[in-house]
Amino acid sequence: MIFDEIKSIIEKHLSPRLYRINSENYGLHYGQVSKKKFIKRIMFSVDLSLESIHYAIKNKVNLIISLYGLTSEPIKNFNQLLINKLTLLSKYPTLVFVLSSSFIAAEGGISETIMEALYLKLDSPFNVENDKGEIVPIGRICLPNLYTKTKKALNLDNLLNRIKSNLQIEQVSFVGDSSAEVNRICIVGGEITDLNYLRRALKHGCDCYLSGNINHNFADFARESGLKLIQIPLYNCQTIALRKMYNFLSLEFPHDEFYFYDSKNPVKIHN
Repeated sequence: MIFDEIKSIIEKHLSPRLYRINSENYGLHYGQVSKKKFIKRIMFSVDLSLESIHYAIKNKVNLIISLYGLTSEPIKNFNQLLINKLTLLSKYPTLVFVLSSSFIAAEGGISETIMEALYLKLDSPFNVENDKGEIVPIGRICLPNLYTKTKKALNLDNLLNRIKSNLQIEQVSFVGDSSAEVNRICIVGGEITDLNYLRRALKHGCDCYLSGNINHNFADFARESGLKLIQIPLYNCQTIALRKMYNFLSLEFPHDEFYFYDSKNPVKIHN
């Protein structure tokens, strides 16, 4: 394939540029390229760890597609770790394409992946306004699927157990009564701490909100408003969503080579 082909598919369909929440890194993050540059080996990774870059160079990967960039902020000085990563990248003509927050909202992206993994039914997209005033479907508003013969309602405890089992997550933080029914769930597959998201979810009739972050303001608001709040580690969800993109592109370009590097979640659980 040529670079412009895969770039077009990503930017228009798999992780659209217009779905960015903020003006963060997106698109070609490292390397110089012409639209006709030939790409033969592509690697997916949640982040650009030193190990993932080493793996890419070892396998002579032409293009790394990563959720996170080398840095989330403008580079004002070069620390040793960044120097080591750039030195590695310079050893082979490798390009880096960063998806960033656009992959949260995308069809098949992180929010939708969580919804599907939990066997929830889509009711409507959860639209928010990004920093450019554009409407972005950052999350999904979902309804429980009742598969049992008794049609017993889903409660918070059932949902928490489903999260741990289906997403292979050891611990889940939550706010609310674990025995309370869950009827309408808002899923936002990012670590976003904007209290207006919770207010908007309540206006949409949601009684449960699931995301990758709970700070004290979130927890306090949820407790006082009666909104059930769930925080999950996002690494597994990000990996599942990226593997879906991996599978799609490997079928779209069957004559090219695809790799997936699992850096493992850097956050550990002490039992």
